[in-house]
Amino acid sequence: MRDFIPARRTFLKSVGGAATFALLPAPLLLSGCQQGAAETDADESGLDQGPFDVELTLFARPDVTPILPGAASEVWRYTARLIKGPGDTLTHSDNRYVGPLIRLRRGQRVRIHIENHLPENTTVHWHGLHVPPEVDGQPRFPIQPGATKTVGFVVDDRAGLYWYHPHPHGDDGGRVGFQSYAGLAGPLIIEDDPERELDLPKGDRERVMVLQDRSFAGENELSYLADSMGSMMTRMQGFKGDHLLVNGKPATVEEVQATAYRLRILNGSNARIYKLVWSDGRPVTVIGTGGGLLEAPEERPYVTLAPAQRVDLWVSFEGDRQGTEIQLINEPHRAGEMMGGMMGGSNNMSDTPTSLLTLVVNGTPGKAAPALPDRLSSDLAFLAHPDNSTRIRPFRLSMKMMQGFAINGRQFEGATVADDEVVSLGATEIWEFFNDTMMPHPMHVHGLQFTVISRRNANAGGARQLQAGIVDSGLHDTVLVMPGQRVRIALTFKDFKGLYLYHCHNMEHEDNGMMRYYEVRKP
Repeated sequence: MRDFIPARRTFLKSVGGAATFALLPAPLLLSGCQQGAAETDADESGLDQGPFDVELTLFARPDVTPILPGAASEVWRYTARLIKGPGDTLTHSDNRYVGPLIRLRRGQRVRIHIENHLPENTTVHWHGLHVPPEVDGQPRFPIQPGATKTVGFVVDDRAGLYWYHPHPHGDDGGRVGFQSYAGLAGPLIIEDDPERELDLPKGDRERVMVLQDRSFAGENELSYLADSMGSMMTRMQGFKGDHLLVNGKPATVEEVQATAYRLRILNGSNARIYKLVWSDGRPVTVIGTGGGLLEAPEERPYVTLAPAQRVDLWVSFEGDRQGTEIQLINEPHRAGEMMGGMMGGSNNMSDTPTSLLTLVVNGTPGKAAPALPDRLSSDLAFLAHPDNSTRIRPFRLSMKMMQGFAINGRQFEGATVADDEVVSLGATEIWEFFNDTMMPHPMHVHGLQFTVISRRNANAGGARQLQAGIVDSGLHDTVLVMPGQRVRIALTFKDFKGLYLYHCHNMEHEDNGMMRYYEVRKP
């Protein structure tokens, strides 16, 4: 295995990582060229004592891979090498830029060596995982070019679909949007015994889908914030590309049998909110969210999926005739766009339903499709529930004109924590997000999963176009807050002391100030 491939053409067109909305100079053309990786002593964090059940090396590196027909595109991507663990721990995607699928089991002790072969600092955030703060991939622990960082943790989350992506932020602004857009993202699945006992579709009847949008220029060069006016408006609304990709490729046609399938879908886009619907009008059956399985299946006319959110769908093609084509569609909407999306600066493809996946029924399984269980999980009933004495902590989401976004009037200040951002270890609290802007904000809290307990002004800010598809049931690490809405979540701060981030997962918003640290302290 080669650790990295040097760049051969001009890389991503970008204006770089400015921290404000001010008009910027002409695009900065970044080079993917990289010095050889230096031999460095591993920086250790988290578990430092073995034995480990899983050990692997994760490489962040420049690469060249085909995305659209024609010339290959320069990307940044993750690759991995398994050192120790079950044979299904890594599923590679050699001809795609999306990182390998990492499959872990609850209770495993895991060690991961992260090698940075990029020309700038990076980190790896284990999105949704309950891990110590020094393992969380926060910007205060940057991995320098040519350096290696080793992290260790115990897998202590429910079975579900999680993911990993960079989370760097320097003195001149964030680089989350840029590095993720360049291709640094990958899915991570956790399994456990209760889920295995349900006998849900697996193997070739389980599909993992990473949804992203990209724009291209020249010879299929990725284009990001490539002109001054466009970059200013994009930083306000968030980047939306003009091509929708699934697992790093345009929409594909795949054959299925007349049986049941499980679709595990991640919104890995910088800012786009997807409205997912079946082309033949059948209901969308949801069995899980970002924190694992629901208590029971839910049927929706469509599903709303904000950046960083995941959804677990069950669909059966039993009874569909041979040759039937069924598409998973991203349906147009303008919910939350400034002035109805007329301000420019980003392409929302708002007027055209777009197929993400076409499934053609071809073949029968030889036996009846397995039935969907009426009951999926029972452990959600044992979560801590807030009562009238539970502290309610307010967070007002606002915009600072020409300076980005803010939370309670504050922008990102490194590891600075205000008095009202300190929480007690072991406590359960209610956090209320009030969106006082014209744009949606998918709010992500690091280090834990939470429940959504209320949503007021459900149809505010054009949200009626998406409301029927918002899944608030189950556990989450990211919640969509539409303009004018007040959303309350219940969180319990267990196990780990220290600093964690909370922020908007519209990546251009977090890169431009809408991110803060909170601190967990012993009471």
